[in-house]
Amino acid sequence: MKDNRTNYVVVGAFVLLMLGALVVALAVLTGRTGPTAPYHTTYNNVGGLKYGTQVLYEGFPIGQVESIQPLRGADGQTRFRVNVSVQDGWPIPVDSVARIAASGLLAAVTIDIQGGESREMLPPGSEIPGRNGGSIFTTLEDVAGEVQELSRGSVRPLIDNINRYVVALGEMAVDSTPEIVENLRIMSADLSGRTPQITGNLAAFSEKLNQQVLSQQNLASIDTTLANVRDASSEFSTMSGELKAMSGQVATLVKTLDGLIADSREDVGASLKDMRYSLDTVARNIDSITYNLDSTSRNMLEFSRALRQNPGLLIGGTPPADQAHPR
Repeated sequence: MKDNRTNYVVVGAFVLLMLGALVVALAVLTGRTGPTAPYHTTYNNVGGLKYGTQVLYEGFPIGQVESIQPLRGADGQTRFRVNVSVQDGWPIPVDSVARIAASGLLAAVTIDIQGGESREMLPPGSEIPGRNGGSIFTTLEDVAGEVQELSRGSVRPLIDNINRYVVALGEMAVDSTPEIVENLRIMSADLSGRTPQITGNLAAFSEKLNQQVLSQQNLASIDTTLANVRDASSEFSTMSGELKAMSGQVATLVKTLDGLIADSREDVGASLKDMRYSLDTVARNIDSITYNLDSTSRNMLEFSRALRQNPGLLIGGTPPADQAHPR
């Protein structure tokens, strides 16, 4: 009886130990191995998301989805609030974005948080800006729908129109074939009847060409023209050589002028310096020169006025008496 109780205790302890290991394994798999911090985000479409969906930060698992709540907006559109829990103390910048993504074609959908560059971190309970991710199956379904709509609305009517045109052209060809064949027969008979005349015209044209265009006189003129062209080309070559020699002389002259300018640069500089000094001197004394010129011109005016009144001043005479009577 004691052995049976011992066996039961051992079996029960083993079962409890396995249950504890199972709970620990599930906690490790879900990422719930320690304290967590709540966050939430909002999406227009939560296809593939459910309780327990992994939350990744740049591909690293940090938490899971806890719940999804539909929210009806004032504009009549429905959005979904997704509550998530992440490891407590995990830094999430304020400019991070939570994106719905799948790592592979057959991989499960996850919420991948793309970390931002801000140094300010989101406090627990804040909203992480969400962005819907693209699903390859949804994209393929949309493409298939567009192809089907294109086939129904454009390709099939186009093929029907082409078939109608082909049928109409076939009927026209069948109806017009005898007439076309008859016209070809008439044209062939007319051409065969005119063949001797056409051949004679070609022979006459060839003979006239040989007599008038390709005559000995015209050929001699062509030879003379070609000779003149050759002479002109030779003269042009000679002129080109002379122009080249002249260009060499001009280059030598320019070089000589450059040398002269370089040699006389010091003299020109000294002359400019002296001229600047002279101009500075004149500018400093221009006021006194102008004053003296003004005084001289006034004296000359006074002297000329005195000579006009009494020319005898030139030989030492005295001025005449004033004959004016006082009033």
